[in-house]
Amino acid sequence: MSQKKLGEWYATAICGNDITSSVLYVSALTIGVAGQYAWISLLMVAGTLFLFRKIYSEVVGALPLNGGAYNVLLNSSSKNNAAIAATLTILSYMATAVISASEGMHYLHHIFPSFNVIIATFFLLLLFLFLTIQGISESAIVALIIFMLHITCMLVLVIFCSIFIFQHGIDFFIQNWHSPLKSGGIFKALILGFSAAMLGISGFESSANFVEEQKAGVFPKTLKNYVDCSFCTQSFDGYFGNRNHAAF
Repeated sequence: MSQKKLGEWYATAICGNDITSSVLYVSALTIGVAGQYAWISLLMVAGTLFLFRKIYSEVVGALPLNGGAYNVLLNSSSKNNAAIAATLTILSYMATAVISASEGMHYLHHIFPSFNVIIATFFLLLLFLFLTIQGISESAIVALIIFMLHITCMLVLVIFCSIFIFQHGIDFFIQNWHSPLKSGGIFKALILGFSAAMLGISGFESSANFVEEQKAGVFPKTLKNYVDCSFCTQSFDGYFGNRNHAAF
């Protein structure tokens, strides 16, 4: 029985949802530590992905097996290194789930301020844990719909920020640029901003976890799409968000 393979858009959507959703809250975290240099830190992360893409594509292409970084290190290094990478990957996914759920409940808290954010986050994670235990599987069609919704939200954000800048000029940008840095010097701000911005590219490595379910030649295309998406979302969101930071 032949298994239906995922095409470029479906495979991109499954992991692209992580990038396009996490960048919405990561930009604020980056601005908090890097200030007016946040957009530079975000571009540094996108540049890191660009340099890493070809290496990851070549390695996984040579061993197109599910398992991601664990499988790569298992076949090129020791089992201990592979186990460490697998453990760190699980911890990364857990941290991403907690941060995403918490931020979602914070957004909902602004609409319904009566409930407790921490308790709501706990029960949200518990709900998805129950669904996972029950064996629910991810739908590529639903993932693609959510991915298009994320891209639409980002485009709306960029359009409205552009309109705001067109109407009010760059006074807020100049004000932000001359404001003192809370984290110290420029180098420290860029390093802290880069570290915070790395949370926004969660999902880039996930495509290798289901490379066997993708059609031939799709995996390198997904990495390219992730890098392009990261450049657009992180640079625009960090640049425009930082410009309007003082306005809010």
